[in-house]
Amino acid sequence: MTRADIHRGVQPPLHGQVGYLQLPALEVARSAAFYQAVFGWSVGLEHGSFEAPGIIGQWTTDLKPAGAAGPVLWFCADDLWPTLDKVTGNGGTVRGRPQLDNGERWLVEVDDPAGNRIGIVVLTRTARSQTLIAVRDVEASSRWYQELLGLRSGHGGAEYERLLADGHLVLQLHNIGTEHHHGPVADPDVTVGNGVLLWFGDTSDFDGVVTRADHLKATVLRPPHRNPPEGRGNGPGHREIWLRDPDGYTVVVASPDGEAYESAT
Repeated sequence: MTRADIHRGVQPPLHGQVGYLQLPALEVARSAAFYQAVFGWSVGLEHGSFEAPGIIGQWTTDLKPAGAAGPVLWFCADDLWPTLDKVTGNGGTVRGRPQLDNGERWLVEVDDPAGNRIGIVVLTRTARSQTLIAVRDVEASSRWYQELLGLRSGHGGAEYERLLADGHLVLQLHNIGTEHHHGPVADPDVTVGNGVLLWFGDTSDFDGVVTRADHLKATVLRPPHRNPPEGRGNGPGHREIWLRDPDGYTVVVASPDGEAYESAT
């Protein structure tokens, strides 16, 4: 922290607080790319420096990497699998299976590209819906949902797909005729989706979805409408469109609750 920071009202570090971190590196650019990709650090390659939440620091080739011996720095992350995937995809190594600590957090040790042993902490969550549907053409269905909703492929392939929004899994697609280790996921001779609606709420780009549904020539079951209808109150006060996907599933896309708020006249 500089004197200019103090004059601007930025609070100086507390006594005993970790204020600067030096990380050994074999190749500064490689280590910088790793920490930027895995943890989102802001890096400055000219001086081998970085800014991370609550701390600044620098990579140095003057120190030997710290392996399994010595202190271990633990860094927080939002999600377990995406973070570990970034670790291995950016030159790091995952050391063993994540361990559940007191039911509150996942702990896993990894090595960065230089061989420094660090830890990753991810808080646990309650159960979340991760809908999987059986489809006849995984790749075609993936393209349909990606174009309609702006989702991103997190797996790809003809047998199985994971579709992501902002890095979070929102829909899985499984080929209806592929068994894998768990056996078939559906009977290909039975009509799919009876009584099940694939609901995608909180969609800010609702008007864009309507336009893209028209471009996809999607079957519209219920055109854009307000829920509840005009004059019947404000809960949930959003708009919906009901569609049929390529396999016959009913898909509902809704704008954020309150987006169609009806003010008193």
